Amino acid sequence: MKIARMFCLAAVLGLTLSGTASSADPLTSAMNLYQQLGGAETVNKLAGSLLTVAKKDSRLASVLGKVQSATAAPKLSNQLCSTLGGGCAAPFTDAQIASASEKLTSTQKTAVAETLKSSLKTVTSNPLVRDAITKALGPQLGGILALLG
Repeated sequence: MKIARMFCLAAVLGLTLSGTASSADPLTSAMNLYQQLGGAETVNKLAGSLLTVAKKDSRLASVLGKVQSATAAPKLSNQLCSTLGGGCAAPFTDAQIASASEKLTSTQKTAVAETLKSSLKTVTSNPLVRDAITKALGPQLGGILALLG
C-alpha cells in the first residue's frame, strides 16, 4: 500500500511540475529548458556570465586567453540557445565540439563545470532547472569554450 501511495504522489508531483499529463519531462526537454531558463535574454546573460567567469579562471587561461568577449558572446549565446532548443543557428557542429573537448585537460574540464555551476546561479534560482541545464550543456561546454578561443 505504501508503494501505491508513493507512486500516486510521484505522479501528482510530476503533473504539477509539467502542468500537463504528457510523458515528456519539462525539465529535460530541450525546448522547455530554453523556456524554463527564460528565453533569449537569460541565455544572453548566461553566455556573458560564462565568458566573464571563465576568462578570470587561471585554469582556463590557455583556452580563453585571447578571446574577445564582444565577439565571442554572441557565438556562445547562439550555441547555448541552439543546444537548449531555442531555435538559434549553432555556430559549431557536434563534431567540432567533441573534437575540441577532447583537447581539454581534466583540470580544465573541472574549471568549465565550476564555471557553469557558478554562472547558472546568476540567472536562475530554480535548482531543478540548473541541474537539467547542467546535464544538457555540461558535456559540451568545454568544447564550445575551446572553439571560441
